[in-house]
Order: sequence, then structure tokens, then C-alpha cells
Amino acid sequence: GLKAMKYISPTAVQKRVLPAALAGRDVLCAAKTGSGKTLAFVVPVLEKLTEEKWSARVDGIGALILTPTRELALQIFEELRGVGKKHRFSCGLLIGGGGRKALEEEKSRAGSLNILIATPGRLLQHMDETPYFDCNVLKILVLDEADRILDKGFRATLDAILENLPRGSRGGDGRQTLLFSTTQTKSVKDLARLTLSDPEYISNHEEASMPTP
Repeated sequence: GLKAMKYISPTAVQKRVLPAALAGRDVLCAAKTGSGKTLAFVVPVLEKLTEEKWSARVDGIGALILTPTRELALQIFEELRGVGKKHRFSCGLLIGGGGRKALEEEKSRAGSLNILIATPGRLLQHMDETPYFDCNVLKILVLDEADRILDKGFRATLDAILENLPRGSRGGDGRQTLLFSTTQTKSVKDLARLTLSDPEYISNHEEASMPTP
């Protein structure tokens, strides 16, 4: 899958995130746009479910990727679909829009998918309204662009979502959490304390004026 997407050598961010993430560590990473951070969490998501011998048909939601906008969710979906083309996990988007018909179509499938890419509001709507939708066996949670989510006032929504997820665990039995932001603000650190367990802190050119190429 990586070769098909023409990924040969890891970026600086990937070199630092992947060893920690693949070892099961929680990660809090500050990295600029263009640094390759999407692949830095897509690979651990696929590896985690592979290691867990996740069954596409019976095991339910194993990975959840939260992102603030529909556009980012679609980009992540395309990356995941390309790199994970040889895997059999089912993956879907919960991103709002499309009216009531789209919501009902999502409801019929959401609980049976293995990997969900979602915007916070839409995800919480399903947690509240969709029968048999639960994330009780979730193995890995990714928050992408976490600083933007907080800036847009999603903090209460995130708190409600986290209440419906299994807690992280240093012993390896709970969920693993990977949190990515473009800046490492105090509010993101506050969120990290709620969701991460002894995290690995990674900052790549955080103070640079230009995006990482």
C-alpha cells in the first residue's frame, strides 16, 4: 500500500512518531501542515488493528479519527484507502451534510465499520441517536488538528465523546491515543491530560515560520 502511494522514505515527523506509536505509546505531536502527519497516524491505525487480529465483520469499531472539518476528513479517508488497500478493514466517514437521508444511511452502517473518520458534532449525534452504535472496544483514538477543534468551540462536544470511549491505560489494555496539532497550546495540553497516558511529546519545527516541506 505504501509503495502504491509512492511513499519510500519517512519524513522527520514520521521518523519520530512511528516508533512510539507502533510500540503502543500515546503521542502528543505538534507539527506543521505538510509535515506528513496524516501518514504518521494512518500507519499505526492499520498496524494496531492488524496486531489485534481485528475481524472486519464481527469486531466493530476499532479505530476512531476525529478531525474538525469535512475537507480534512475526506483527505484522511483517501490516504487511508490508498495505504490500506491490501487490508480488509471497513472504513467510513461521519461528517454531516446531506440532510436527513444521509444521516439515516449513516445510521444503518456506522456501528459495523472498523475505522471511523468523523467530525465531532456528527459523531456525538450518532452516539446519542443511533441504536447499537458504541465504541466500547475502541483500540486507538486519533485527534487530528486538535487545536482547531478546540478553537472552534468543540471542547464540550469532545468531553461528551470521551465519556463514551474506553479510557487509556498504561498497561496496554485500554485505548491508545494519538493527538496531533499545528501548535502546542495550553488548551491542547489540558485535553491531553484527559485523554493521554504518559504520552510521548514530539515537536517538529514548531516555531518555524513556514510549513514543513
